[in-house]
Amino acid sequence: MTAPAPATVRFGRLERRGVLLGLSGAQLMMLGTAVSVAVVAEYAAGALGVVASAPVWLLCSVLALVSVAGRPLMAWAPIVGDWTARRSLRRTAHVARPMRGEPGDGLVLPGIPGTLNVVSSAATGAVHVVDPRSGTVTAILELRGRGFILEDPGAQDRRVGGWGSVLASLCQQPDIVRIQVLHRTGRGGAAGAHRWWAEHAMADAPFASRILADLLADAEETTDRQECVLAVAMRAPRGRGRGRDRDWSGIDQQVAALTDALHATDLDVQGPVTPGRLSALLRAAYDPETSYLPDRGDGHDSPVSQWVGPMGVVESWDRLRTDSAHHIVYWVQEWPRSDVHATFLRPVLLAPGARRTFTLIAEPLAPGKALRDIRRAKVEHTADAAQRARIGRVEDASTAAEAGDLVRREQDLVAGHGDLRFAGLITVSAATPEELEAACLATEAAAAQAMCELRRLVGQHGQAHAAASLPLARGLL
Repeated sequence: MTAPAPATVRFGRLERRGVLLGLSGAQLMMLGTAVSVAVVAEYAAGALGVVASAPVWLLCSVLALVSVAGRPLMAWAPIVGDWTARRSLRRTAHVARPMRGEPGDGLVLPGIPGTLNVVSSAATGAVHVVDPRSGTVTAILELRGRGFILEDPGAQDRRVGGWGSVLASLCQQPDIVRIQVLHRTGRGGAAGAHRWWAEHAMADAPFASRILADLLADAEETTDRQECVLAVAMRAPRGRGRGRDRDWSGIDQQVAALTDALHATDLDVQGPVTPGRLSALLRAAYDPETSYLPDRGDGHDSPVSQWVGPMGVVESWDRLRTDSAHHIVYWVQEWPRSDVHATFLRPVLLAPGARRTFTLIAEPLAPGKALRDIRRAKVEHTADAAQRARIGRVEDASTAAEAGDLVRREQDLVAGHGDLRFAGLITVSAATPEELEAACLATEAAAAQAMCELRRLVGQHGQAHAAASLPLARGLL
């Protein structure tokens, strides 16, 4: 009797459709401006007018039709403009000033506009991060794996199916704004084993035990530590109270329901993140070389301090520097285009030699809205196909593949599955620029093994680092 083949999944291609012939509305407007300028100049002054106005209509044509690094110049305009404005106003650097006292009741972090309020639930002790600007509250759960890679294919498929059911149920809940799965790799993976050995080893241990102790001491420096958290951003409950005065029972009930659903999928949920643990997670994103353990270990958790953020941040065009590390953020531009197993990200998540933070951000779409978006996209594809046939342009394979992805998504929705807008971000951190470049090369090689195409983000590393490295379920970039 042969074992059943493991289940696989196929990702859709990155959608690049536009209003007409792959051109976006801004590109068509710029191209129409170029044509209008040339026509008006022709009627006003003939060929001389066309030549005199050439700088204007040529510039508009270049902005509309020329691409740089796979992105139209029109798409680069807002990024370059925002970066230039922030650099001119000297907003690319942040320095904390502890001598001036506490910054206030909220939490101020670089890359996040406004102030975040951190409150604890009186019933569960769980920490909630409230963003008044977006009207959301984020609950954070800490997860622990059970060795998914070592399980048999049947158990793997059962867990993957259970996780898919959880995502589908989130799409049915209008209060869920987005979810974030954050996986961080750091040093000190053997800390637990080393601590147990130090507490239980006998003083007069034999020679073999002393050798084992030496091996554990070496493993403390070479073994990576894996951390995984799940952040869920929900719409904040309405009420007149603020902070602890507001009723958080509805949020607690949703978190409890999500925890039960995760337990049903054989995921180990250690529970909601406490204030002290949140402080450690935030601090590690900016200062990974420093051990920050605010939990005193006596059952009384320390509150989240306003100074868990960085002491200093300097944002460059293609990287970010914080207290003890340099960071570069990648965006997963293309996921595998062929059928892959659920363990396809293993080279990225578990490869040694680099400190990485992988983040998957997903925004659930209501079934009705998702179906409307898919049907609108199908109409755009049909209109583009008719226009290409009218001008004699041959349809390429990538366009046909995008149309096929739309049909498959529609079939999945009709079958009862959920639809998600998702993006993957990878933060690579190192102590020096030289180590950072080596870690980036290792990360790009690991992504190639996982059949993922990465793109290094530029001009937006402050916002990108906040979205990719902080477990706060920030919005898609």
